[in-house]
Amino acid sequence: MNKRLTVKDLQDLKGKKQLVLITVKNAEEAMAAEKVGIEMIGTGSPGKYKNPDNHQNFDELIKIREAAPSAFMHYGASDTLYSNSYEACKLALKVLEFGFDMFYCHRSIDIIKSLSKEGIPVLGHVGLIPGRTTWTGGYKAVGKTAKEAAILYDKCLELEDAGVVAIEMECVPHKVASAISERIKPTVLSLGSGSGCDVQYLFACDILLTTSGHVPKHSKSYRNFLIEFERLQVEREKAFEEFYNDVQNGSFPEKKHIIEIEEPELENFLNSLKKRKML
Repeated sequence: MNKRLTVKDLQDLKGKKQLVLITVKNAEEAMAAEKVGIEMIGTGSPGKYKNPDNHQNFDELIKIREAAPSAFMHYGASDTLYSNSYEACKLALKVLEFGFDMFYCHRSIDIIKSLSKEGIPVLGHVGLIPGRTTWTGGYKAVGKTAKEAAILYDKCLELEDAGVVAIEMECVPHKVASAISERIKPTVLSLGSGSGCDVQYLFACDILLTTSGHVPKHSKSYRNFLIEFERLQVEREKAFEEFYNDVQNGSFPEKKHIIEIEEPELENFLNSLKKRKML
């Protein structure tokens, strides 16, 4: 078993070693990441009202945590699970008690400060933030102009001052991301922001291609599980059809599938049935 990273380790490794982070959605993916030595694992949570990304409920997230005991794991809380600093701290302390190492939060600086004040490791988010795309003009890269890049840097400094231990930097030009990463203290997680950051970050569903639809440009698929799922569905249908046909033609059940009774016991039972019928 690999040594589980700590916040201190993240700080000490900044600029010295590239770490790897995968966001998973089930315990099987977590176990696979654990087995190959992935240092960091991310999780997400359903919203209070919707779950468009098919994240697991809290009980399943606990199974994910238990499936990868050596990974530094963050909990990605949906915005609707807390509305103020008190609720955010309450939720974050709960997940820390269940063994998570860091709490993802892209809410207000005041909320982030309150979490940090309580000693809760916080992961912030800059660049393309899916829940904030209306402010950046949709799903597109952020920081492609000098003005945008400067705003991005100022936001990172604001998060640093608020006490975050790490910042997810999504879809930022790699030279901008590199320049910012080397100038700030928090660990920078690159999601489509190049190799100049501290951590390379992808989603398991993109690596394995387990969902249909758009695969982000910054991602890379190493397997195509959708094809495998289709093959398995065909095999399911064939297996069910073969079972049905075996029943119809009398070839199931075979002798090995049934339980016998000794002839004297069977005769006694059948005689008892005759007597009952006569009564």
